[in-house]
Amino acid sequence: MQDFASYGWALAAVALYGVMAQVLNAATGIRKGKLKMVPGAHHEPDFNNPAYRLDRAYMNSIETMVFYTALVLTAVMAGADPLWVNILAVIGFLLRASANVLYLRGIGGQYGGLRTGLSIGGSVVNICLAVLTFAAAVWYHQ
Repeated sequence: MQDFASYGWALAAVALYGVMAQVLNAATGIRKGKLKMVPGAHHEPDFNNPAYRLDRAYMNSIETMVFYTALVLTAVMAGADPLWVNILAVIGFLLRASANVLYLRGIGGQYGGLRTGLSIGGSVVNICLAVLTFAAAVWYHQ
């Protein structure tokens, strides 16, 4: 039986990521409602529009949450080193949260810059989690 308690930080990071996405979901829904937008409607791409940036922060979180969550949980299920899974999961969450703050505040412009660097960092974290999972599932358990 796997000792899930040793992955407490990683599991907490996944839970916090989910809560962050839910808060962004509610906030963008409320904003769209105030603007009389129909459900599923998208804002005109305009980085100067705070409602557009809120919606993009939400959508970016959802787009990356699938990979992040799957990779953290498979690393846990494979029994990858808890220290590294915890560290990477927390870093992944912090990178996404930081990117959202920058997006919501309109810092860094539409393309490139720090926010893009944070997103790339999140991808690197995901790749590292995949490597840990593969190593634990294939090499360590033979």
